[in-house]
Amino acid sequence: MTCRRHPNPRHWLVFLTLITIASPLLPPPLLGQNGDHKGEAQPENWRRWDVPKAPAQSAEEELATFRVAPGFRVELAASDPLIVDPIAIEFDRHGRLWAIELRAFMPDVDGTGETEPVGQVVVLEDDDHDGVYDRSTVFLDGLTNARAIALVEDGVLVAEPPHLWYCRDTDGDLRSDWKIELTRYGSPDPDHLEHTENGLLRNLDNWLYSAKSSRRFRFTLGDDGVPRLEEEQSAFRGQWGITHDDRGRLFYNGNSSYLYGDPWPAEYLLRGAPCGRAVGQPPGIGERIVHDEGVHSIRVNPGINRGYQKGMLRADGRLARTTSVSGGVIYRGDQFPPEFQGDAFIPEPAGNVVAHFDLKERGGVPRGTQVIYSSEGSPGHAFLASTDERFRPVDCAIGPDGALYIVDLYRGVLQHRQFVTSYLRKQILDRGLDKPVGLGRIWRVVREDQPIDHASPAPKFETTEACLAALGAQNGWVRDAAQRTLIEREDRAALSRVRRVARRGSPLARVHALWTLEGLGAVDLESVEAGLEFDDPRVRIAALRVAERLATTAIARSVVGKLA
Repeated sequence: MTCRRHPNPRHWLVFLTLITIASPLLPPPLLGQNGDHKGEAQPENWRRWDVPKAPAQSAEEELATFRVAPGFRVELAASDPLIVDPIAIEFDRHGRLWAIELRAFMPDVDGTGETEPVGQVVVLEDDDHDGVYDRSTVFLDGLTNARAIALVEDGVLVAEPPHLWYCRDTDGDLRSDWKIELTRYGSPDPDHLEHTENGLLRNLDNWLYSAKSSRRFRFTLGDDGVPRLEEEQSAFRGQWGITHDDRGRLFYNGNSSYLYGDPWPAEYLLRGAPCGRAVGQPPGIGERIVHDEGVHSIRVNPGINRGYQKGMLRADGRLARTTSVSGGVIYRGDQFPPEFQGDAFIPEPAGNVVAHFDLKERGGVPRGTQVIYSSEGSPGHAFLASTDERFRPVDCAIGPDGALYIVDLYRGVLQHRQFVTSYLRKQILDRGLDKPVGLGRIWRVVREDQPIDHASPAPKFETTEACLAALGAQNGWVRDAAQRTLIEREDRAALSRVRRVARRGSPLARVHALWTLEGLGAVDLESVEAGLEFDDPRVRIAALRVAERLATTAIARSVVGKLA
């Protein structure tokens, strides 16, 4: 008879301790990565291509690697060390650039130290008005993986999961000296770095919307100076980045999908569902706007997480389809040619490109077609493409000057540790992509035949008359800023003039004037009726939506009568 002994628990403890001590010495394929799929082969197909080295370059050197659409030029707006690891930006009414710095993101391939409180909010200023920011002030530091910013009345909202802070500078030195938590925001789990709330986009309707979220917020500052945040349930939207068009329709993405959107306001579609929510979300929310997920880069892109899978890389090693789509923007500026109005610009940092989509209305729903550009000596390429593997466009914005601004994280490692595969880890270490860190750039794309005069003053919003005139500006950033300024000032004496714009202004001015009245709680029937009788659908839609503020039976009959 064979004697079978039970395992001694102490032996197992010793064995596990040895494994723990030895594990850093074992080759990565033996340990496996969080992103590995059980039983999946990961052939090193990247060795078949002549993969160029990817050393960190200066901003001037990186600028030479860009290929942009004909008729456009790329300019440097800001560079390290003035800006480090930027992920989101916003311009204020003085033309200053506010940026979130994600300084703890992937210090190495294992994400060592990623929860260290080293993140910052910085404010950049262009003192000599040459178009390049030359001064940086740290507004707020000690942040852990902050990801979104919104300028609000007398202060700034900063999203640092699991907190949404309201911060103020009370002595005028551009440094926060007062901070209060308004609500919980995002997940505190560092494993959710890629998958938690972000955005804080102020939409036309005066609400703040986020991606990877099913909430919206409305910020007010009471007469007593106490900040208040109203919160409502909304539709769940996207992954990283959120934007809107001139009608206030929201657009967002998935990491493998360029563009989704809400052709109709989700709040109406969600009404009637149990507890204000809909199961699976009804049609009209999260419509797929772009079906072409092709990537058109100008360099080989094997350094992606699942480049070993069929269909991810082209025969020449370039990225074939989307895998890391980031924060896009709908072009609402006045610097590009008119035919670009309402188009989408969307970064794909794994492909080192920013793609351009021509958006056209089809049956009341915008549909996007990718625009591919050609140039001598290369295959068709995206609107902006780079031969520098460290060019990592992660967000876009339209500036007060109407130009397209691109946030460049500029680093070798893009994938978060939670999802890194053994395939990618091998490349990162072999090709030295993990060092250096702590760089970053902001790029400006401008129309070549319409240069920007950086010496001219930024849009002014000091007076009510200036704000009213700005409601009809061609640049959407200017209109948005004017609307927010009028609402925050609460100048009741200006209501008659706002109503005059709502009834007699240009189409875009009427839209913003109507939403200004809504934000002031001063919507009137005459302005609504004038909007409903106007022939521009953007004005009619705005009038119908703000009419909710007049919710009485008699007024409802009048509104419906105007639509008949």
